Amino acid sequence: MSFIKENQKERFRFIDQWAEYIRTHDDKEWSQQQNVIINSCVRTASMTKEQYLAMKGKQKRRPQS
Repeated sequence: MSFIKENQKERFRFIDQWAEYIRTHDDKEWSQQQNVIINSCVRTASMTKEQYLAMKGKQKRRPQS
């Protein structure tokens, strides 16, 4: 199976699992988890490249001479 098809299957499996989780858990529980993810994305999106790399503990690459 090609990488693209396998990736698509994995995405569909995740969607099915998430839909099942939403159906079987309290709204407050799963919405709090989504809130953490969304807030993290918003914080990361407003960071500069340097701030993001510092948060990840990575240093900027220096060009090799």
